[in-house]
Amino acid sequence: MHIPDGYLSMEICALTYAIAIVFLVWSWKKAKATYSQSIAPLLAISSAFVFAAQMINFPITYGTSGHLVGGIFLSMLLGPYAAILSMTIVLMMQAVFFADGGIFTFGANVLNMAIIGVLGFFLIQLLIKNSKRKSWFFSSVFVASWLSVVLGALACGLEIGFSPVFYDAGGIAVTVPAMLFWHVLIGLGEAAITTTLISQLHRLQTPLLTGLTFLRGSKQNERIP
Repeated sequence: MHIPDGYLSMEICALTYAIAIVFLVWSWKKAKATYSQSIAPLLAISSAFVFAAQMINFPITYGTSGHLVGGIFLSMLLGPYAAILSMTIVLMMQAVFFADGGIFTFGANVLNMAIIGVLGFFLIQLLIKNSKRKSWFFSSVFVASWLSVVLGALACGLEIGFSPVFYDAGGIAVTVPAMLFWHVLIGLGEAAITTTLISQLHRLQTPLLTGLTFLRGSKQNERIP
């Protein structure tokens, strides 16, 4: 899903950069107001874990493979605002040191994976609003994880399809189905891995899941230590 440089028009690059910056500023302010101490060490550790986890690929079919994106996992571990910042750090390291995603397309990659990938957290919040059953909570994590990958792929397909490079090849009529076909399958792997990790952390180390505090409706004066 990492878009390299040269795939997107400058207009789409500028637009996605602007959207990404708005969300990053919003996330930074919300995270600063939520945590009672510096979140830098927490961001560093969580970013390093997701960076390493993304290196592990699982087979899909016809020689295709997928890997964990980690947006919903990070949001359950850190809360949604710090999760957007953490995923952005991962994407920045991949773009700068491994050429995995371009510099000009960095805003689009942040939008597709760090923002859309994390905002599924609020879907979980909505789904479990009137239910306290663990099975419903884990089902919500599964659905949000799958959807985060599918919607990110949809955004990616639209951004590429509306760019001149792929106009002659069919535009969004080609790029959107191509992205969705594989990522509907990859999303199932994402959902299975995320749900397994969250269920095990919930069983063994519930205090590590800061996202639960947000789901329970933490107030501004109840800052997270």
